[in-house]
This record gives sequence, structure tokens and C-alpha cells, in this order.
Amino acid sequence: MPHLDPFSGTWTAKEARHLLKRTSFGIPQNLVNTAVSLGLNETINTLFEDNPLPDPPLKYQLDGTGNDEINDPGANYGETWINAPAYPDVTTNQERNRIYRSRNRSMYAWSFLQMQNAEMSIREKLTLFWHNHFVSENSNPHREYYYMNVLRKNALKNFKEMVKQITVDTNMLLYLSGAQNTNIAPNENYSRELLELFTIGKGNAVGNGDYTNYTEDDVIAMAKVLTGWRVRGLNNADALTSFFSNFRHEKGDKKLSHRFNNAVISENGENEYKDLIDKIFEQNECSRFITRKLYRWFVNSDITSEIETNIIEPLAEIIRNNNYDIVPALKKLLSSEHFFESTFCMIKSPIDLLFSATKSLMVTAPTTSVNEEYQFALLVYSACTDLSQSLLHHPDVAGWKAYYQEPLFYKTWVNSYSLPKRLDYCRVIVTGGDLVIDGKSYTIPALVPVLLLVASITNAQDPNVLITELSNQLFNYSITESQITDLKDVLIPGLPDFEWTLEYTNFLANPSDNALRISVENKLRSLLSVMVQMSEFQIM
Repeated sequence: MPHLDPFSGTWTAKEARHLLKRTSFGIPQNLVNTAVSLGLNETINTLFEDNPLPDPPLKYQLDGTGNDEINDPGANYGETWINAPAYPDVTTNQERNRIYRSRNRSMYAWSFLQMQNAEMSIREKLTLFWHNHFVSENSNPHREYYYMNVLRKNALKNFKEMVKQITVDTNMLLYLSGAQNTNIAPNENYSRELLELFTIGKGNAVGNGDYTNYTEDDVIAMAKVLTGWRVRGLNNADALTSFFSNFRHEKGDKKLSHRFNNAVISENGENEYKDLIDKIFEQNECSRFITRKLYRWFVNSDITSEIETNIIEPLAEIIRNNNYDIVPALKKLLSSEHFFESTFCMIKSPIDLLFSATKSLMVTAPTTSVNEEYQFALLVYSACTDLSQSLLHHPDVAGWKAYYQEPLFYKTWVNSYSLPKRLDYCRVIVTGGDLVIDGKSYTIPALVPVLLLVASITNAQDPNVLITELSNQLFNYSITESQITDLKDVLIPGLPDFEWTLEYTNFLANPSDNALRISVENKLRSLLSVMVQMSEFQIM
């Protein structure tokens, strides 16, 4: 029977790795060691520390370089473009669009660098969760940045307050037609998604236009509440902040249906949308709705009746009791017996997979120049986009199908097109090689520092110990004896164990012997390239 009792087992590297994999992106062994020494409670506390926000994205291309021949006068190379005009002062729209594309790429790379460089913190995983929850898209990089900043600033805070901020965010107002919602022509696009996708969920249809949690009349009434919010053009100095036009706002009281106890939202001008959101959040179903989404993101897609009763409902109650602050409920979930029983049931998302193949294997972004650092992150972004998880470009307003589409859920990440690519990307990160991503050809060097990775393994001279420890790090559970035998045949094809023991021992005694180093390195790359293509590496 699933329950939320605190984890009572022994806290080891296995448990630490499970927790960190689900709450972060790519887990190097040093973080696992830190978590083991901290213990479960202190690891949880560290994960939820509200750290300072990162510095904004940078201009990573020199003017006059790249395929687009960028000339961006709004920022110097290596400095942020965020404070530059959102409507660049250039002669032609073609030049302006080139600048936008460059800043867009900077935004995508910077976002991936936040995931790549994060230490022990849940914030980036939650930021991506909220990005998938409050889906919004806009081609302007400045609006993208401020939208993502709302998510990142509020990732560890209050769900209800985040809904209020997102409702009047310029990115969202443009994406879901809120800026076109007026008293003359009410637009129901945002009010519908506010209910169905962002706060309470639709529920089953119980009548014509009547669902479990709201009615079509509620969608209409709420659209009227939300009228009047506007967004200025990009050539305006205040383009990145929304404003309220009382002239375009539907005056008078708005009555909701029996689903909201026939509540009336009184005329309240620019604060009326806040009154509406407060009224929606009086419904207990809001807490259940967000709890189910958090559960599918961090634990498992399968929510049985027992899970609903023993996990979802008590967590939802904790959220309500904390006025929709989510941290207390998440801490309860992530430190529970149930969480540590829910292992190896989640196919890694493309982002999780790629960071498992980089960060977990000690691959770091280059620090020799801003350009190289951002180009590295752009390559990871492009690979994830190719695997159908594109940051700031969801397939639709409902988000990535892996987190809502029954019955497949996480299985949607893997199909006949994506699986070979997933395996190939992981292999090339280890061995190097040529890749074609979105029609562009790349030659990737071998990125994984295999000798450094293995140096931390005690008694790596024993191939059985080496393979077992690597499998524990990569898969987080023991593989079978037959798998160990098969992997030894990759490391030392057809040779007895002592051949590896002798060669690796000789290398440790003579690290400057270039021929010996290359031989050992090639063997380790062959081994790791097979391991990252195993089905066990696809799951966490």
C-alpha cells in the first residue's frame, strides 16, 4: 500500500542518486558523494535552497560572424543584450530579424547552461516543470527571457501567485490572445486554458457545456473578467510590461456557475483578475490538479486509485494548508518511502538523457570563450529539439505529451525515429563522431574524460569492479552477471581478466606513456559507448 511515511531505509549512494536524478539534470559522482555525507534531510534542504538568480544571457557572437552575419549594436560581445532595446535600432527588418535570431539562440543556450551548471538544486527542474505547465511561446527573445524569469523566480514559491503573474505576462497575453480580449470582442482563449490546463482541470463532461469542475458559461464569464489587458508594440520603451485599459474592460459584475457556488466577481478594474484567480483557488480540486502534475513529473505517470487516495489527496491537503506554497508538499513527497520505491519507471526525457550523457559523465561546457560555451549548449539544445523536447517551442498549449497523454505518457519519448537518434547522440558524446541534427552536420570530439571518470573508482584494475561501479553510476542498480560478462567482452574482447588488470596497472604506473594512455582510453570509450546505449541508461 503506497504511503507518505518518511523513508526508513539505509541512505546510500543508490538512494541519493535516485533523488538527485529526479530533481536535477545529470548527476556527477561528486554530487552523489556530497548527498550521502549530508543525509536525506539535509540533501532535501539543500535542493530547496532559494539561491540567487543567474546573471542574464550574453551576446556570444562577434559582430559580422556566423551564418547570419550578425551586427547587433545593442550589446558588446560577452555582455548581456537583455537591457538593449527590444526593437533594435537598425535600418532594415532583415537586420532586425537577424539580431532576434542571434538573441534567441543566446536565450536557448543560456537556459541549457543553467541546467548544465546547476549544482545540488531543484530549481532548474521546477523551472522546466512550470515551463511545461504554463506553456507560452513568442519569437521575441526579450519577452521569452522575462517570461522564463517569472517561472524561475517563482519556481519554489506560491502556485496561486505565479498564476497571477503569468496571467498578465506579455508573453502569455500575446500567446493566448489575452491582449486581444476586450469588452467589444471578448476572447475566451486564455480563460479556457486558465481553467483546463493551468489551475483546476476540466474533469469529465456531465452535461451540455458542463464539466466536473467548470462550465462553458464560466469560460465566457471569466473571459469578461480578464478583458482590458494590453501589450505595447516592441518599438515602445515599455514593450516588456503589460498595462490595463479600463476603456477596454467589461464593466459590471460577472456571475460564475454552480461549479463555483454561483459566485459573483465584482467590478474591480485592474485587480479584478486577481479576485477571479483567488475564487478559482477556493476550489479544492486546484490542489489535486497541480499535485497530480507534480507527481507525474517527479515520480510516476501511473496514478492508481490507491495513489490518488494515499498520496495525491494528502499532498493536496498540505498544499491547501500552505495557501498553495508547493515546497512543503514536495519535500514530503521526495523524502517519503513511496518516492524511494518508485524507481526505474520513468523513461528519460531528451533533456534528462542528454545531461545524463554529459554532466553525469563529467562533460563540462568549454570556458575558453563565451562563444564556445554557448555553442556547446546550443548543440545540446538542438539535439533535444531533434528528439521532440524543444525549450520555448512546445508542440501545443498542453505541453509535452509524455506528461499528460494516456496511456503512453513517458513512452512517447521513444519511437522508431527517436530511439536510434537517442542512442547515437549518447554514443557520439563518448566516442566522438559525425552527427546530422536538423539538417546540419557536426563533427563532435570525444567529450567524456574517461580516464578522469574511472580514476575515482577504487580497484578499477579489476574489470568486474570497474564495470559494476560504472553500471551503478549510470543505471543506479546492479546489472546481471551475464551483462557484466558481455561488457567485459567489449572492454577486453576474448581476453582473460588479468589482461585489463595488467594494462591498467601499467598505465597508472606510467601515465606519461602516450601509447599506453591511448590504448586504455580507447578501451574505456568502447565500454562506455556500449553502456550509454543500453536500455538501462534510458530509464531512471
